[in-house]
Amino acid sequence: MTYIRFHPALRPWTAAVVIGLIGYCDFPLQWVVGSTLSPTRSYISELAVAGQPYHQVFRIGDLAAGMGLATLAGVLAIWRPSSRMRFGSAALAVGAATSIVDALSPMSCAPSVDPRCWAADHASVWTQLSQLHTLSGVVGFTAVLIAMASYGAALGSRPDTRHLGLVALACAAIGSLLGGIEIVTALADTGWTGLFERIHVAVIGTFLLMLTYAVARTTSPATRRSVVSSFPR
Repeated sequence: MTYIRFHPALRPWTAAVVIGLIGYCDFPLQWVVGSTLSPTRSYISELAVAGQPYHQVFRIGDLAAGMGLATLAGVLAIWRPSSRMRFGSAALAVGAATSIVDALSPMSCAPSVDPRCWAADHASVWTQLSQLHTLSGVVGFTAVLIAMASYGAALGSRPDTRHLGLVALACAAIGSLLGGIEIVTALADTGWTGLFERIHVAVIGTFLLMLTYAVARTTSPATRRSVVSSFPR
């Protein structure tokens, strides 16, 4: 009965999460605002650099993404309570925090179009990680991948969510592979880093939307009525 009482508090979160995921995957807006940055070469974060068209919109998107991911992390921690779900939510909360950091401390320049910025971006690894935005980006992506893997392990062990768990693990593996490719292409300056980063973000966003839908569907009024009616009277 505790599980049923807890449902009504879940429903208001859906709008916040969906808006957050739109902000998380807002890079297609570069075609709407007329950005001249290359979608295959530039980092997504370059869209928020001061001087870029409507850069404030992308900073607001990062902020919305952080708030949406934090909301989703809290909901998932209590949707299917387990140590793995809580660990995944803790990791997702870290990812949410780094998105907010990105909004408050955006990139100072666009390396894909600024030679001086490019030189700084291709300095030693330790020099790059000394930049708050770069550090938050690395931590954020890693945290979200850990979250998906943890959710996958937790959901995969339950008969009713086994398929969703397998999808989570597959997306975490694909995300890890894409992250590795991003690093290699960035170091080799192949001009394809932006493309792989956008695919990476799209994979994560798609899975989190699937997960949001799964939670919303299992906590809908119709589901609650069917569950309640199954109890003996």
